[in-house]
Amino acid sequence: MKRIAKIAGILLVVLLVCSCLLPYAIPLSHPEDPTLLMPYPNSAFMAIDEVTLHYRLFQPVEGQIRGKILLVHGLGGSTYSYEKTAPVLAEAGFLVVAVDLPLFGYSQRLETFDHSQANRSQLLWDFLDALDARLPLDQARQRWHLAGHSMGGGTVAAMAAARQKQTASLILIDGALFETSRSTGLITFFPPVVRWLQIVLEKSIIREKNIRSFLASAYGHDPSDADVAGYLDALSVPGTALAVKSFLKTSRNLPVDALGGLSMPVLAIWGAEDTWVPFTDTQKIKEFIPQLVIRPIAGAGHIPMETHPSEFNRILLEHLWLQY
Repeated sequence: MKRIAKIAGILLVVLLVCSCLLPYAIPLSHPEDPTLLMPYPNSAFMAIDEVTLHYRLFQPVEGQIRGKILLVHGLGGSTYSYEKTAPVLAEAGFLVVAVDLPLFGYSQRLETFDHSQANRSQLLWDFLDALDARLPLDQARQRWHLAGHSMGGGTVAAMAAARQKQTASLILIDGALFETSRSTGLITFFPPVVRWLQIVLEKSIIREKNIRSFLASAYGHDPSDADVAGYLDALSVPGTALAVKSFLKTSRNLPVDALGGLSMPVLAIWGAEDTWVPFTDTQKIKEFIPQLVIRPIAGAGHIPMETHPSEFNRILLEHLWLQY
């Protein structure tokens, strides 16, 4: 019996060693120069400190701009998320900037990056400062409307808290402002587990059928082939899996009570049938932001600007016109 137990122990050790070493023998794609990609006719790139951001600028055809608005996507999204909104806002006279956060869309993948909302806030304000420096003086002086979806709602909320005087208004679109479990961060302390997760992500999860299922859940109905491609292409950028480790380790929201001092107008546009970030969260947010105006969209799920663009754009434009 002792011999059998000894052999079993040796086999267990060998198995553990192999499970720790094997993932490093499986290659993963490495980040490439993001500026080599031009996914859209109006794609542009800007280097801010250590990271290169992909963004798209939508300008009014003629006349003086009526305002400036930044659009920030949610988890797994990109500038594609605003494909049905940005052109409409530009046609209405607004200068529109849609940006991809680091790790997402066509922005740079970095294996070491602080994905906290506080750091994203500083990064995007530096980005907007650089954009303003290129604008005519009268446009540069205008304040920014900040709109963010889901995870991006936490980003723009942190931006509004950081620079209130430069924020014309804050727009939360099914915004994920409340901190979730931090248990995912624990796995980053055991590298082989992280490596296995990266392998599964690149080799198995980022596939058409999974993206289709993800969007069906978020939309509340089956997505079109174009929508699936819009998400899949951005998530398939080389280096995505390798950059996930820093996201798991550093991603965190600003404490919601830090938003209690916001003085600008705040709008919440929400899918009434959202099962990802429930509509009931709006009442919790209103406890911290009393001036919050809540506009639900009946029948919409988690991504109303994609599934119900006409109603979404109408509500957003009404809000922007009130601030003009």
